[in-house]
Amino acid sequence: MTGDNTPNAENIVLDELGEKTGTVIEMTYVAGADLATKMSTLAASDSLPDLFSIGGNDAQEFIDAGLLYDLTGLEDKAPNWFGNASELIPQMPLNQDGLYVIPTGEIGWANNLNIRTDWLENLGMEMPTNLDELYAVYEAFTNGDPDGNGQDDTFALCASAEPRSFESIFGAYGIPVSSDIVLEDGTVSKWVKHPRFLEAIQYIRSLIDGGFVEPDWLTIPNMDMFGKLWNGVAGAIEWECVGPTNNWYPSRYTEDPLPTFGFAVIEGPYGDKGVSPKLANLNSGWAISAKTENIDAVLRVADYCCTEEGNDMLYLGVEGVMFEWTDKEAGEYEMLGEYADSSVQRANGGFCYNWLCQPAVDCEFRTLNEQTREGVELAWDNMIVDGVVNCYDNLQSRTDYGSDMDQVINEMYVALLQAGSDDELQGIYDEYMNRWETEAHGAEWEQEITEWYNDHQ
Repeated sequence: MTGDNTPNAENIVLDELGEKTGTVIEMTYVAGADLATKMSTLAASDSLPDLFSIGGNDAQEFIDAGLLYDLTGLEDKAPNWFGNASELIPQMPLNQDGLYVIPTGEIGWANNLNIRTDWLENLGMEMPTNLDELYAVYEAFTNGDPDGNGQDDTFALCASAEPRSFESIFGAYGIPVSSDIVLEDGTVSKWVKHPRFLEAIQYIRSLIDGGFVEPDWLTIPNMDMFGKLWNGVAGAIEWECVGPTNNWYPSRYTEDPLPTFGFAVIEGPYGDKGVSPKLANLNSGWAISAKTENIDAVLRVADYCCTEEGNDMLYLGVEGVMFEWTDKEAGEYEMLGEYADSSVQRANGGFCYNWLCQPAVDCEFRTLNEQTREGVELAWDNMIVDGVVNCYDNLQSRTDYGSDMDQVINEMYVALLQAGSDDELQGIYDEYMNRWETEAHGAEWEQEITEWYNDHQ
């Protein structure tokens, strides 16, 4: 496995996992940056581990070389693992000629527009539902003394040069940020070719020009941006609500009383609303070495890890030793003794292995507080999926020119937001998109992905 923790090579979580599954487990745990090199070395020396994660071109190369176990016909031996994402398994290109890679089915957190409700209450305002109301709230958060301290020391929106900082605004124009979309003529292209893209840019520019957005949005690092929210300077952020209302709450916030948040869904002038989708990963998952000596034991481990009980243990630790439930239905627990120190918890195996064959609905989600769980589901319910293309094959043009295409789009986005006037936007847009199509080979990629899309509808 890969991760950014440092569990002891032998620890009580691995011991308990072995006890629960009747196995002896040896875990090789490496830093993420070292994983590809480690896997290549193991493959070259014919010493792959029994169970490991893999995806993309590496997975296909391993299949072609006969290094992965074909699991066809073994579904009954691991019903939880195979059943967890059963509808995705046959969709995976890696499984077209056998059953080699099992996906997790996890789709990740979508973004929310998190807005301080205590500031809204102080100002006598309601949660905004459209762009006009959002502008009024952002103006009041910036100029209306929402914290009541009599000083001009607040602004509305935490933001950076990442377009997802304005995801709900793009969504209000029907634009799923960073997604591939089908255009009106049937061509598949990037989100910036949406016909309302420049309208959304104009609205965002009005927020920046009004002083409602992080002044250093172009260069600010994420942690510094978050600090503006934690320290009571900013009143809103487009981010996964798991941060503002759960993981950061209450320890990250400096105010007393603590801030309170709610989640806004903003409707645009054409009736659109939503956020960019999180799509299932159809190009990676967990696989078993073709040379495993005990397939039944490996399947027992994978299946147990994909149960609620197993994932609870991998995420929190050994129940009764490292933690105990105080209200399991509500996802509330207490870490015990020395394991309340996260470094001790992780040294003993807690949290370090939580994504090992994890279920789609995992312990992390089940232990979120009630408001955050509702926020996560709200974001999922409002993901923009119509017209979005999820290409799960490795297109050659993307491999060859992807970084060049992305760089041109990123440069264009910043140039548009920094333009002297709205009258300049179309010219800037046309210039960069011409570069994208020609110099960055975007037109070549459009042709390849459109052909792929038409073949896979």
